[in-house]
Amino acid sequence: MDARTCRHYWHKLESALWIAGAALLVTYLAIRIDATWGSERDLSRLDVSSPPDVSTWSSSRVQAYQASALVETDPLIGVVEIPAVGLQVPLYSDTSELHLNRGAGLIPGMARPGSTGNIGVAGHRDGYFRSLRNVKVGEIIDVRTRGARYRYRISSVAVVPSTDARLLGPTARPAITLVTCYPFYFVGNAPQRFVVRGVLVHSEET
Repeated sequence: MDARTCRHYWHKLESALWIAGAALLVTYLAIRIDATWGSERDLSRLDVSSPPDVSTWSSSRVQAYQASALVETDPLIGVVEIPAVGLQVPLYSDTSELHLNRGAGLIPGMARPGSTGNIGVAGHRDGYFRSLRNVKVGEIIDVRTRGARYRYRISSVAVVPSTDARLLGPTARPAITLVTCYPFYFVGNAPQRFVVRGVLVHSEET
């Protein structure tokens, strides 16, 4: 291979590498933008457009959230909000890892919004539900679905062993129970659960 041919070869290779690098950069930016707004697109179906504040989330949870935004999920059940602590989380039909990375999920075997009984909602302690560490008895939990709004007043906040499921049992009054792992900043599998119970005080069709 003569010098001219060699220079031509390296010039074409350099151009190809620059094109490939630019394409990768564009793809990366598109993924980041889509990840940032993926959950918000879900929320916007229920007229909620504020992006989540991930400043207190773990880095691994932020990455899992971004990755989940690239995957098709089930339709939203609703949105759970606790205005006092700035919580606003999309609610999905189950507690699959995909849905918990995207928001919060209904615990199987418990009540659903609009039915009587105890609605169980699970979320990750290092994501959306990290803000639960600041809740207080008496504050409000709002659950909005496509056709109704339910308002609950927090009646208790408890830390229980991971094996204690008594607070997930049926209730005489309509209630909601939010559950996450505890301690919030524990490294590894957390040994306890942080449980927030609210009782229904108002409901209305929307």
